[in-house]
Amino acid sequence: MPDIKAICAVLEGKIRGNPVAVSLFEKEIPPQYQGLKVDPCQILRHAMDDGTLAYFDREHQDCVHGAFITGVHEGNEQIRSGRILTDYIPAYNLDAAHALNSGKFVLPQGTVRAIGTAPLDKVPEGVEINWMAVVCTPAWACQIAAARAVEDGVQPGSAAGGSFCTDLFVSPWFEENVVLTPGDMGGRMNNKLKPEELFVIIPMRWADNLLKILGEMPDVKGIYEATRPDDSEYWSRQRAKEAKAAVRSNDEATRLAKEKGLKISMDWEVEAVELVARSPRFVRGFAVGNIEDFAEEKGYPLITRAVIEEQMESSGVGKYLKFLR
Repeated sequence: MPDIKAICAVLEGKIRGNPVAVSLFEKEIPPQYQGLKVDPCQILRHAMDDGTLAYFDREHQDCVHGAFITGVHEGNEQIRSGRILTDYIPAYNLDAAHALNSGKFVLPQGTVRAIGTAPLDKVPEGVEINWMAVVCTPAWACQIAAARAVEDGVQPGSAAGGSFCTDLFVSPWFEENVVLTPGDMGGRMNNKLKPEELFVIIPMRWADNLLKILGEMPDVKGIYEATRPDDSEYWSRQRAKEAKAAVRSNDEATRLAKEKGLKISMDWEVEAVELVARSPRFVRGFAVGNIEDFAEEKGYPLITRAVIEEQMESSGVGKYLKFLR
């Protein structure tokens, strides 16, 4: 049984809103769940952002295509044949459109009576969680989506060109694999995704691996150094920094850096050292090297908070500054 409390804790601050539990209701619909007449995939957002325990079924839905894909509605000829795509999206040919509306892209009719979503930590007792879904940035998605790969080496499935209802409600049932997907236009609109957000769907058999991926700190510097060839410029820079660090005066910034387990080879303001010391332990040493390399390239003789912020912005991680303040 996955450790739901620990999974929610390790995901906090890394995803948007609540991690969402997806449950297939084959016969009875738990009374705690509310039927919503919305596009089927939209029940994800209601659980994620509003904390609602929601479900859709044949009567409670506002998209026959999504209801057909999830096996709770027989659809119509236009949907079953795939013409729903070719009639309105000229890029599709009929064979491709039909393929995406059949086989492993749709749940067999009658497989479930309804499908429900709930915040992962609010699932009523006795309700089975089949898989979970989160929305996050690509930086976190690439780690979260490794929930299966770290155990058996199978990479996540990716999706594009089909319905997000398939990605969210069907593919995990057929494949029992993690799905990493941007979603289709409707799925993104219904769930109000920002341009930088992605969906990750994780079958519960792999969910506990998130505790290892996100809870155990990797040795970033160790990985980097293990991949540098002997003639890499990195090693010559490191030797030069070691030599400078060895002859540095014992000023306040240097003393503070030593207390924090950091080795600096340039002049730093105390505030700048304190800022780096607030970053996660597994990136601190690597961060010092990157900041000093940046300062040397720019010709900055003193590393200040402003220099660190400029370096972070230039490397695409400026948004994480808020966590260091």
